[in-house]
Amino acid sequence: MLSYWLFFFVISFFAILSKRRVPLTLDGRYNSSLSILWWIVILFLAFFIGLRHEVGGDWTNYIRHLQRLDPNNMLGALNVFADPGYDILNYASLGLGWGIYGVNIFCGFIFSLGLAFFCRHLPRPFLALAVAFPYMVIVVAMGYSRQGVALGIAMIGLVHLSREQRLRFIFFILLAATIHKAAFLLMPIAALATTKNRKVVFFSFAVIIAYVYFVFLSDAYEQLIFNYIEAQYRSQGAFIRLTMNAIPSVIFLIWNHRFNLPDSDRLLWKIFAYISLLLMLMLFLTDASTALDRIGLYMIPIQLVVFAYLPEAFGGRGSINQWIVLVIIGYYFSVMFVWLNFSSHAALWLPYKNILFNAI
Repeated sequence: MLSYWLFFFVISFFAILSKRRVPLTLDGRYNSSLSILWWIVILFLAFFIGLRHEVGGDWTNYIRHLQRLDPNNMLGALNVFADPGYDILNYASLGLGWGIYGVNIFCGFIFSLGLAFFCRHLPRPFLALAVAFPYMVIVVAMGYSRQGVALGIAMIGLVHLSREQRLRFIFFILLAATIHKAAFLLMPIAALATTKNRKVVFFSFAVIIAYVYFVFLSDAYEQLIFNYIEAQYRSQGAFIRLTMNAIPSVIFLIWNHRFNLPDSDRLLWKIFAYISLLLMLMLFLTDASTALDRIGLYMIPIQLVVFAYLPEAFGGRGSINQWIVLVIIGYYFSVMFVWLNFSSHAALWLPYKNILFNAI
């Protein structure tokens, strides 16, 4: 448990010391290039995630998946209707003789790169990273590798969408969907945020409805393919995790005029917020908590966006607003403390073990 807290406190220390960045453009866009410090962060995160040993809710199932693959029949075994991207990472690790640790290193690096790239495009990158750590890093990236790497790739796509580089966005979302199909949800959401064409809007709504229906029906299929512990875990914790998206969503929908965002980004995150609240509503109206939780996973970036902008949205323009940073860090400290100490499934992540050193 100490390893988790040490990582969180180091990130929080940088978040407290860091001041708000100056936008690169007049409409509020930030430079997302990665400095040497951020490459160090990426490498540390990648090894922290990738070299873990017997940590995470689906550890044994990912090992079984790797063992079922035939290294001599890669092309014949790939299933384009499943998750071929994740299988390719498995085959690459098998070819190198790295086993499950190679798969996790690949996934950890891709996820960490995407997370860092996304954080760097926000006004307070280290605060966004501190927000991401308790759930997105520990639970998702270290527990459910496919979802983690797909989310990392999707976040790269969202940065390109913010820059109005739509073809790059489409490429990265399609790439993410080869790892985990649910990432495709971001495609029609982006279409809604970037066009006023009624036909495109109608088509996007139709795709979202069809997608949600598919995800609901695919629950049983997903269980057969990966035999998730996730079903029970998600059912019990879906309310908390969807609430974590709903809180910043409410803040943004009420006070979005305070956020210094380009108009296109403002509309995108409004859509994220509305979907996050709709998922909360559906949780009370249906029994499909697993499917709702899976969709909610791709709404997590709204937490990073809202809380990275919050200090300047509600603080004084001429002050450094670090008291708001402390409040946000305190909130996520509480989230992490409660999950590590009281979650019925936290034992699957404890103690943290790494193949390079003993359990901490």
